[in-house]
Amino acid sequence: MPLSQAEMGESMLVVRVVGDEKTRRHLGSLGIMSGAELMPLSLTGGDMIVRVRDSRIALNGAVAQSIFVRKRPA
Repeated sequence: MPLSQAEMGESMLVVRVVGDEKTRRHLGSLGIMSGAELMPLSLTGGDMIVRVRDSRIALNGAVAQSIFVRKRPA
């Protein structure tokens, strides 16, 4: 599912990131890549704040739609 549809406060695993090379590289430099764990913290008007490692990162709605995630197994 796209990150934009994930439940707030639930730990998620990144399955894949789609988009152009520049966007994927930028997200990778922020720690958002396949296999990474992240947690959606808030959603406001389509824009999201997510926790990746020990950082909070703001993503616009289009970028949040290009990150596909699944629930982290318990």
